[in-house]
Amino acid sequence: MSNSNIDIDKAILTRLKEGCRESFEQLFRKYNPKLYNFAYSILFDKSLAEDITQSCFLKIWELRSHIDPEKNFQAYLYTIARNLVYKETERKIRMKKVVLLEESNAPVISDEITEQIDADFCRSYLHKIVEQLPPARQKIFILSRKYGFSYKDIADQLAISEKTVETQISRTLSHIRKNMKEYLTAIALYFLSNNL
Repeated sequence: MSNSNIDIDKAILTRLKEGCRESFEQLFRKYNPKLYNFAYSILFDKSLAEDITQSCFLKIWELRSHIDPEKNFQAYLYTIARNLVYKETERKIRMKKVVLLEESNAPVISDEITEQIDADFCRSYLHKIVEQLPPARQKIFILSRKYGFSYKDIADQLAISEKTVETQISRTLSHIRKNMKEYLTAIALYFLSNNL
């Protein structure tokens, strides 16, 4: 990065520390494509790469008052992205076992088996699914479903568009449906293996 670019970043970061949304948008436009390509080159998943990128900038906005304009902002940004990518990789590994169960042509869950599942366990598992979401998507979902914020309120609070909020909520609901299906499949296999 040239000295002129560094000086420009310093000026933008100084304004960002004061809560300037225009400065935030400038940084987003400048670094978003690079950060997305970085995440995609590791995850090979466009949707996840978008999530990671949004999570990075959400974190930058949340931590804006702690940013040091004198330090290398790009390095700071990539450190955040790398940590989020690592967490996402770990999450995918944790979920792999359940995915393999689904791919093993597990039998369809009967109503009788489904009725034996304690609702508390379902709620607990749902909570775990939400906890494993990328930070940006998790925050959007919690603000919407737990606190009842409108898409517009969430967009204003997080400095993103309403369309982004709508997209993230849709992806989260799809992710929850998929993982709850995997959970029920695993429960069915457990009951069947124990002759229940």
